[in-house]
Amino acid sequence: MTMRRLVLVLVPAVLLCAYAVRAEKEDLKSGPQAGDNLPGPLLSIVAYSDEPSLVGKKLDLTERYGQDPVILVFAREMTKPLTDLVRKLDAEVAKRKSAKLRAIVVILSDDDALEQNLKDFAAKDGIKNFNLAFMEPAGPKHYKLSKEADVTVLLYKRQKVEANHAFKKGELNEKGVEKIVADVPKIASKR
Repeated sequence: MTMRRLVLVLVPAVLLCAYAVRAEKEDLKSGPQAGDNLPGPLLSIVAYSDEPSLVGKKLDLTERYGQDPVILVFAREMTKPLTDLVRKLDAEVAKRKSAKLRAIVVILSDDDALEQNLKDFAAKDGIKNFNLAFMEPAGPKHYKLSKEADVTVLLYKRQKVEANHAFKKGELNEKGVEKIVADVPKIASKR
């Protein structure tokens, strides 16, 4: 085979592989998608809350906040990008108190030190407008969270998902955080 024919065969093959990898990354689905209703209760143990009376209790915060707009984050661990996301969303919630915007992070882990670590994080970073909770690593089965997703973010209002963002391990970055923050107006409008 001549070099020219080899190039004509290899270049399209490489481009096809690159497209397939990109499509696979974009197709990560985790949890209910935009347009879906929340699938039901979400019982988790509250480690930190803007409502101190909730701390230490096993609650369904999705039921508690009813029809209010909520940013619900499921994560497998507290990473630097996740803490950056929490800080930015904490500021968004503070700006949108009149819309009754709420935010919940549920860490999916059975780490014995997690509850204290979440309390320490909230105190150290001055988190004021958030609920930090945890539950078993598998997460709520009826939410159908992907095992491939390290972070799943649902933005919903009136129990209906308006936006969904899912990230594999190491994929949540500043650009992803900005996309999530840009979707907050979808749920935090006054109507």
